Amino acid sequence: MDQGYYEEITSVLAMFDRPDLIAEFQEHVKVDKDYKPPKFVRKDKYSDSEGSATSESDYEVEEDENGFQSLK
Repeated sequence: MDQGYYEEITSVLAMFDRPDLIAEFQEHVKVDKDYKPPKFVRKDKYSDSEGSATSESDYEVEEDENGFQSLK
């Protein structure tokens, strides 16, 4: 694991006063001293600011005589 992430996780656990989880984390996760971050990281082509499916929930439903629903 990257040194920065390791320290960040440890500090968050300390902030929530969880020495038990810190000890468990330090026991099972080790820092990789040879880690080099990738030179190229592909960005997601969709941003968080673009619309979502929840904003497109304006649809109408009709029910037939058997109780089945379908979109209008």
